[in-house]
Amino acid sequence: MIDRLDRMSPEERERALSKLPPERRKRVEERLAQFDSLPPAERERLRNRLEIFAQLPSERQAAARRLFARFNQFPQERRQLLLEEFRRLRTLDEDARRARIDSDESRSRFALAEQQLLQDFSAILVPPPQ
Repeated sequence: MIDRLDRMSPEERERALSKLPPERRKRVEERLAQFDSLPPAERERLRNRLEIFAQLPSERQAAARRLFARFNQFPQERRQLLLEEFRRLRTLDEDARRARIDSDESRSRFALAEQQLLQDFSAILVPPPQ
């Protein structure tokens, strides 16, 4: 929605926002302001990720949303650590991701719930069998 709103004229944006309940509108406007404050390269990177997400089957989108909700339940400092690990895992192939998640280093750095989150994240990265 943020990307779509960002691409609208001010008049179109206002019409779209006026249809939202007040609390939802406030959250969307806050996210839009955050998006607008990003450097152009970061905005483009985020747009690319959103396009990839939009192409996922609905069940994988739902799984990703649940994963993100779980991620947000961790304290900020742990979320930062998990985010760094997510970025590392995203660059690895499936076997290397599994090895990293199952490593002694990973088990010592992350609590059990965090390890499960990383495993679930890894499962979302792997395309389903054709």
